[in-house]
Amino acid sequence: MKASCALFLAVTLLASASTAWADDDLKQYAGDVLSCAPLHRTATVSSVQDGETSFKTALTNGMTTMATSDVMNKEFAVYPTNADGKKLSFWHDIPLFPNNSDSEYIVNFVPEIPKGTLGKMEIIKGVESNPIMFDTKDVKDSEGNVLYTRPRYTAYGPYPRTYGAVPQTWENSEDPDPETGITGDNDPIDAFDIGTAVPPIGYPYQAKVLGALGLIDDNETDWKLVLINTMDPNAANYNSVEDVPEDLMDELFVYNRDKPTAVGEPQSVFWPNMTSSYDPTVWVGAEKALEIIKHANQQYTDLFGDCAKVKEMEFSYAGCA
Repeated sequence: MKASCALFLAVTLLASASTAWADDDLKQYAGDVLSCAPLHRTATVSSVQDGETSFKTALTNGMTTMATSDVMNKEFAVYPTNADGKKLSFWHDIPLFPNNSDSEYIVNFVPEIPKGTLGKMEIIKGVESNPIMFDTKDVKDSEGNVLYTRPRYTAYGPYPRTYGAVPQTWENSEDPDPETGITGDNDPIDAFDIGTAVPPIGYPYQAKVLGALGLIDDNETDWKLVLINTMDPNAANYNSVEDVPEDLMDELFVYNRDKPTAVGEPQSVFWPNMTSSYDPTVWVGAEKALEIIKHANQQYTDLFGDCAKVKEMEFSYAGCA
């Protein structure tokens, strides 16, 4: 391992144990460690294989993915493109359900943060074509003046499973969620892929719905779907979260519960009991998770059918340009 990579990992471990930082960002120089392959991945391929596990692509009709740079900095962006090279949107142009699936429990999944990485990458709703980019943080002086902007990293530690979003969904930030009774977080629905293969950032593929975790964050509903890559060896064996090994489910629960504690904040709480204590009812199975997905898709459809509302929300959408 290069010395810079070792230093980066050492700082990460220290950050995970410290409560002295103001937020869950790593120090500025962490954004300059650009050569640590396990921490930084590009998305310039149209097909991927990882050992015996591959991905069933969600890219159709000549679509591919394009990274603006091989350097992982705050300008780095990944887009889908059509056969002519025109930029498309992960949020709007990747369908929720694959056209070639014979099961309604198969959805398309957009990986934003590969397993084992730290960078807080996400679909940027307000930027043209909604690329995947770093979430960023303004660094200010003692008088509140912005000194510079830097990429954000999680202080708790690497993501235990690949994390991303399900396209053409929206957790409504104005109306209560029908399950939790609490408004949504204004984002596409988040999801973890529990499969073993690690995709490049932004390579969308098909995944099977297994369940969901009802995280309540800052008094907003923030569902965390549990999916599995359809090409994973265990995909045929898992039909709901009840089929998944208990230690794996514990891993997801603990990560989501304890991540805020790395920066001195309380543990996360979960619906329906609104506590951080573990209870089997924090998980919903595949059938209920599919209902949640379909509701979020309807909320998305309603929102993006109203261009005045889209502009009010400051979302970028070619259909309302």
